[in-house]
Amino acid sequence: MQLGGTEEGGAVSMGDPFKKLWAGAKQALRIATYYQMKQRAGIIGRKDVGRMVLAQFTPDASTIRIHLLGHSFGARLVSFSLSGLPESATREKSPVKSMFLLQGAFSHYTFADHLPHDTTRAGALKGMADRVDGPLLTTHSLKDLAVGLSYPAASFLNRDDAAAVDDQGSRWGAMGHDGAQAVDAGKETLAPPGKDYPFQKGKWLNLDGNKVIIHGRLPAGAHSDIVHPHTAWAALASAAIV
Repeated sequence: MQLGGTEEGGAVSMGDPFKKLWAGAKQALRIATYYQMKQRAGIIGRKDVGRMVLAQFTPDASTIRIHLLGHSFGARLVSFSLSGLPESATREKSPVKSMFLLQGAFSHYTFADHLPHDTTRAGALKGMADRVDGPLLTTHSLKDLAVGLSYPAASFLNRDDAAAVDDQGSRWGAMGHDGAQAVDAGKETLAPPGKDYPFQKGKWLNLDGNKVIIHGRLPAGAHSDIVHPHTAWAALASAAIV
């Protein structure tokens, strides 16, 4: 017997709409939670890490060396911590000597002076790169489905492209998908230990991880596939430890 275009009977056909409805509900909840966590990361980064921790080291910027590293929402948290530093904490007056973002789950335009699709607007952290007395790095991979699919969907629904070209991938994209955008970033392949990266103070370097950050299942894909000698070397090299 064939009903509803299937060969498995009416029960399966009757159940399909409910399965789709349940899947849709879970996706909506996932997006809502995603956005809430993203917002909290920014607030905690600015108020708690920036103002209460990093700012305390500013008077000793010449002798204190702080290296910021964060993954996913942690990348947003450490980025927003820069906005908690005093305005005078730029370049050599900042205790932050490097920042490395691993698969950042926030807008790739966050540090932009001007948004490509609206030059009257800027990213939420415009000018904050000046508060890093060293290089700024970010990894990106197309295999990271959390930032490649879920993040743009959540950002689109919340119209969050500034804090965060009119297609979803570019306007609503995340750092971990294609790196820092509209900041004149350099480009390099995420390489094994020994790579001599062209680091510059206050300059962005996008590290292409499409051959390294590749393992992971749905729905996040390779979002958490960050433990590699390649990423460890980049972190240590940017901090001038190796």
